Parts: sequence; C-alpha cells; structure tokens
Amino acid sequence: MSYGNPIRILHTLLALCMLGQLAVGELMDVPGKHSTESSSIMAITPAYAHEDHAGAMVEESWTFEVHEALGLAIVALILLRIGLAFSSVPGAHWRNLFPWLSASGRTQLQSEVALQASGWKEGKLAAPEEGESVARSVHGLMLLTVLAMAGTGLALFFGWNEHGHQTEVIHMVGEAHEVIVGLAEALIALHVMAVVLHIRGGHPIINRIRPFAK
Repeated sequence: MSYGNPIRILHTLLALCMLGQLAVGELMDVPGKHSTESSSIMAITPAYAHEDHAGAMVEESWTFEVHEALGLAIVALILLRIGLAFSSVPGAHWRNLFPWLSASGRTQLQSEVALQASGWKEGKLAAPEEGESVARSVHGLMLLTVLAMAGTGLALFFGWNEHGHQTEVIHMVGEAHEVIVGLAEALIALHVMAVVLHIRGGHPIINRIRPFAK
C-alpha cells in the first residue's frame, strides 16, 4: 500500500513530537501542591515520582511548559489525522487503520496472523505487502492510544491546578493519563522493533513512509 505525502509528513511530525513528549514527560516535575497520599501509579512513573516532596508547592518549570506545548501540538496533529481519514489521500482512509471493522478485513487479518505467527516466534517478519492488515491494525491501535493520551492530557491542561491541590476527578484523570502513556510507550517500542526486524529482513520499509520518497 502506498501512502500520500500528507500522511508521510504527518507520520514524521507525530513521531518526532511523541518521542520528544515521552522524553520530557519522564524528566519533568509536575507543578502544584501534591497530596501526601501515595499511589501505586505514582510509584512507577518518574514524572509523578518527583513528588517525593508531597504537600509542598512545586513551581512550573520550562520542561513542564515544553510538555504542554508538545501536548497541544500532538492534539492538533491527531485532529489533522482524523480529518485525513475521511479524505482521498492514498493510505489515509479510516478503513486502512481499522481493517477489523469489516468482514473481509477480519478475514484477511486472521489469514495473515495464521501465516506469519510462526515467523514472529523466530523474530522474522513477512514482507510489508504480505502483512498489510496486521500493520494497519497496529497503526490504528497506536492512533487510538495516542488519541486517548491526548484527550486525557487536554483535560489535565484545562483542569490541573498549578497553585493548589488537585480535585479527585483530575487526580483520576492524571492516573489514567499515566497508564495510557505507559501503553503508548510499549506500542512505540514494538513498532520500532518491527521496523528494525523489517530492515534486517531486507524490506524497504522506510521508503514506504519517508516523506517524498519514491
């Protein structure tokens, strides 16, 4: 399947923003007064783990401001991607991201999984054209995850109190956001690993999505 340049450019921008966002999110301090109550989620996420000064005021830092800016950029890119999903740009249609929504797509997906499962166990991937439904499904799942991450992040952007304690609702949204971030990190890691395996297998996978590549 070929991708139009709008999708290729958007993929590159989204990848750069996501990698930058995840890196900044792991390093930043979250401003505001924090509860002295502990949380299992807080114990495993570096951004929240920086709250070891529970009960004290944490001032907004430049890293948090970058996190907010990148988050808004990701929201804009996701909205643009949703718009392209209803366009005629090659490879952009929503059916390409969710083949399992149709009977024919589910049949093809099941067939590809059955044929390639043994190769996956050995760390080998079939040529891209032989695993289109699998790749599309993974991309669709990543998009939904990033959409959920952007949505909860946007709720935090408007609801986070930088000068006092957080409400229970915002606290729950924050924990959900951290869980979704962890899922996004896992999916991105799997995606990168798949790219590496394709390259090792001699598949020109990068040219399929690199902007303006022939």
